[in-house]
Amino acid sequence: MLLCSVGAGYVRAQPNLLSFENYTSEQGLSQNSCFSIAQDDLGFMWFGTQDGLNRYDGRSFSVLLPQSARGRKLPSNYISSLFFDPYKKQLWVGTIRGACIYQSAGDSLIRISERYPFAAALETIAIKKIVSFREDEYWIVTYNRGLICLDTKKGSVQSFFDNEQDRNHVNDIVGHKGKIIVALLDALVVMHPVNATYHGALLYKDYRFPEIKSLFSYGDMLWVGSLTEGCYTIREPLESVAGISRLNINALGIGCFAGDATGNVWIGTRGRGIICYDPHTGTLRSAMHNKYDARSLGKDFVLSLFCGRQGIVWCGVSGNGVAKYDPLRYQFGAVSNEPAGSTSLPDNMIFDIYRTTGGTCYIGTQNSGLLEWDRQAHRFYPRAGTEKYGLSNNTIYDMTEDERGNLWIASWGGLMELDPKTKKITYKQGTLPVSKRLYALIKLKNADSLFIASENGPGFFSIKEAAWRPFPDTILRRASLGTGSLLTGRYIYEGADNELWICTGGAGLVRYNYKTQVFEVIDPIKKISIYARHLFPDGDYLWVATDNGIAVYDRRKKQVIKHIVPGPADASRVCYAIQKDKEGFFWVSTNIGLYRIHPRTFEVQKYYNLGNGLSFLEYNTACALTDPDGTLLFGGVGGITFFNPLQLRQNQFSPGPLITSVKVNDRDWQPPGNPALMRALAFNHNQNFLTFYFAVNNFSNEQNNRFSYRLKGLNDHWSTPGPANIASFTSLPPGQYVFELKAANSDGKWSNEVQTLGITIRAPWWQRGWFKTAAVFLLAGLVFFFIRKRERAIKKEATLKQQIAEAEMTALRAQMSPHFVFNSLNSIREMILCNDNKEASHFLGKFAGLIRTTLDQSGKPFVPLRQTMDHLTRYIEMEQIRNGEFTSRILADDDLDPDEVMIPSMLIQPFVENALWHGTSATRKNINIRIDFKKEGEQLLCIVEDDGVGIRQSLKNKVNGSKTHHSVGIENIANRIRLLNEKYALSCSVHIHDKADLDAYAGTGTVVELLLPIK
Repeated sequence: MLLCSVGAGYVRAQPNLLSFENYTSEQGLSQNSCFSIAQDDLGFMWFGTQDGLNRYDGRSFSVLLPQSARGRKLPSNYISSLFFDPYKKQLWVGTIRGACIYQSAGDSLIRISERYPFAAALETIAIKKIVSFREDEYWIVTYNRGLICLDTKKGSVQSFFDNEQDRNHVNDIVGHKGKIIVALLDALVVMHPVNATYHGALLYKDYRFPEIKSLFSYGDMLWVGSLTEGCYTIREPLESVAGISRLNINALGIGCFAGDATGNVWIGTRGRGIICYDPHTGTLRSAMHNKYDARSLGKDFVLSLFCGRQGIVWCGVSGNGVAKYDPLRYQFGAVSNEPAGSTSLPDNMIFDIYRTTGGTCYIGTQNSGLLEWDRQAHRFYPRAGTEKYGLSNNTIYDMTEDERGNLWIASWGGLMELDPKTKKITYKQGTLPVSKRLYALIKLKNADSLFIASENGPGFFSIKEAAWRPFPDTILRRASLGTGSLLTGRYIYEGADNELWICTGGAGLVRYNYKTQVFEVIDPIKKISIYARHLFPDGDYLWVATDNGIAVYDRRKKQVIKHIVPGPADASRVCYAIQKDKEGFFWVSTNIGLYRIHPRTFEVQKYYNLGNGLSFLEYNTACALTDPDGTLLFGGVGGITFFNPLQLRQNQFSPGPLITSVKVNDRDWQPPGNPALMRALAFNHNQNFLTFYFAVNNFSNEQNNRFSYRLKGLNDHWSTPGPANIASFTSLPPGQYVFELKAANSDGKWSNEVQTLGITIRAPWWQRGWFKTAAVFLLAGLVFFFIRKRERAIKKEATLKQQIAEAEMTALRAQMSPHFVFNSLNSIREMILCNDNKEASHFLGKFAGLIRTTLDQSGKPFVPLRQTMDHLTRYIEMEQIRNGEFTSRILADDDLDPDEVMIPSMLIQPFVENALWHGTSATRKNINIRIDFKKEGEQLLCIVEDDGVGIRQSLKNKVNGSKTHHSVGIENIANRIRLLNEKYALSCSVHIHDKADLDAYAGTGTVVELLLPIK
């Protein structure tokens, strides 16, 4: 205990309750000597070190150095001062080679001259401190240029104390109750405003302070830190020397001050750590480095102090980075081994905590036997004879107390009895297997015996007879058959009516009545887990800790009413011990920390881990205790955790989350401004692999901050809350999205603010509207072009086909004329050779008329029926001149108008010609040819019939060489009919039959049927 004087009074130092989290270069800090600390408008913490400027977001440090792209405008890597201007929302950065400004909006550094050209000289002056007491006015304490006042509104720069005597000795400046106080080496100066400048006046003309280092205004007092004489306070009236007092705190070198949210003054010393002074009670708490305690201050040489908006005190120390004091972090007390403490807990592996009816606490350890714990003096006293059993360490698992106040101890070496008066330990040896390797025991309420559970099964020890008694063998056999293993108890509870509830490894929970010998395995518990470790009775309910969570068992209904799995689905489910606080909440120790469970809803309300201040996470079976004042104690692998649930404070501070950086296609992407202030982003279609990093500037138990997010437009469901501060989205299709992000603090309180960021993934140019419109028009144009081109091609092709067809038709018709001319000229030749000149002349006349008619019809595709009949008549007359032995007739139905019905020209004549040439023979030329035109429906039927030799005989004659005439006309007619059908879409047809093949005809000859549409 430390006695200190404040004026004429005395204060009493309290035990060291200040615990810290330390951040060093191992956590990402650029260097381990922190000279200045600030917090910006977004809540980020800034730390100026001897080598670099650091921004901390609760997860990681972002470092700015002059040699880096983001830090290239730093005048030096040695950051000596930081000051955040809340009016302009800019961070002033002072270095030993000049100053610059960090602007939050652009997330970038700028030179002084870029914003205030008239103050460019500040870029090359060694800065000690920058501060502002009113908008647009800044005071800069320099190392060798005195004091500078910068008025950005007036555009002026004024220097003070820049004479040879004082220019190197301006050490600090502070605003105190409307006054600006400057600290020189040994004097205080008040800066009085005079017109547009200031005039400095000594506060005390006849009083000198010993080497002033720092000033601080807090409450009604001005605090003065001296490098050689400690801490001074000055009360109002400030001008009176009588108000000066020296605070004796057993520390001389005072380097910095800070005030916390509860009104305490924090004093940073140069070698004696930190002293926290409560001006209201006059009490002191101190914090110094302890190499055996990771929660202690990292080093004792304190360079800077700062209290953030959350009430957290940040301490910059020399050689160990930054120490953070979070009043909400270390609310859990811890008892553990301290190598330097001879009376500290000698063994951190705790298996039992027991308090006797007289209030004495005992601790069962793994390697140090039984300990008596003096809670008031914080001392532990080993009980000799309990730490060893033979040559092996003796582990203490359980304790119970009899009516005489003697303590009975279950240990690996056997049963021990402790007389609390004489402190004597007695081993109760036995020959039964149950007498060794004990796990649990209980003094029976209605019997003078102990019920004991060992590795070798259960048994009894008679206290009165000091004798061991076996457990009924029939029950053991039945239990062994029912459980499949030996019954090994780990915790025993006695309820009403002589009933023992035994938590076992192998059978789960077992009920045993030692009076009636009724033994029962509780199957509903066994189905959940065969390993039960502890239970807590609560009315009709038994809360049972198992290796598969908590089972709430209703003894009256004989059923499990709730199975509680406290942690995440993939986390450990082993529960070791259960206690109930004064508000009715249940606390469960596990492999991964502590849980608080609501007694009615069975909801897990809170999870506590290292981030909440626990010194370790893994606890031990049935190792728990509740003090009369409500303090809960849990023992485990790291000692003892103790706390009063009613005194645990909840974290009510829950700011909104911030986006800290973005990656595009797995590459760092530099946004145009501060990522935390972005509201919308747009990317090309091939920039659709996005990763967002985020943080929340809640620095209390920041490891337990939780995030949840969603990308509206892709998935409207919020992600499962978790500590991960990264969200990735791959292969985003073009479209509009909104990234939404929210955060909860370590106590599960969600922020009211949801961070939103609009995201646009642009469609590729070939998917955009203008392109689609142009493509539609282009496609329509191409279709139109190709259709027109096709139409022209088709038309051209049709024209060509028509021309070809007409040429073919003309050629075919032209083929008939030479054929007929050849036949006719043969007849004329025969007449001339026979000197029948008159007949030859007559024949030539008729032949000329026929030729004229033929030439006329050859140029026409269709001619009237009358012209066809006239042409046939002329032709037959010509043939009768040559062969007068055949007869013929031509008839047309009365229904046919010979002048209106049109038929293809030169189509009938070849059939008549073939009848005359191929239907006759040398011995028979008198054939009869009949030509009929009939109307059948909408078609014209032309029948050419003869009674000649017929087709078959004609073919035989041709084979025998009796005929030299070739039926070219018939082939031409077939081709003409095909072309007519194609060109004019007709359905013309021709059929030639030998009469021998037709039943309706008798005799020989040929029948030609030509079917034509009536045109």
